[in-house]
Amino acid sequence: MVSTDSYIRMPLEVTDGTFYMVRLPTSETIHQDEDTAIDFLNQHAEDADPESDAVSVVKVSVEGEDWTIAEMSWQSIALQLMGGN
Repeated sequence: MVSTDSYIRMPLEVTDGTFYMVRLPTSETIHQDEDTAIDFLNQHAEDADPESDAVSVVKVSVEGEDWTIAEMSWQSIALQLMGGN
């Protein structure tokens, strides 16, 4: 078992109550905005199985007591990677 004491803990400042989680087979990371999340996915997903459900970008929005958690569509991710919006 890996001790969490060995990790550097840094707070993530969330603007507009939204952050993104990139899920890969070997890790999950949190990002402040969509662009950095997709850039991270692009740089670290080369060994991932494209058919795997373990690869995704999840948008988390918090407004007061309400949380919205939604997986980004692959079409949106592909458009961003191709330079569209």
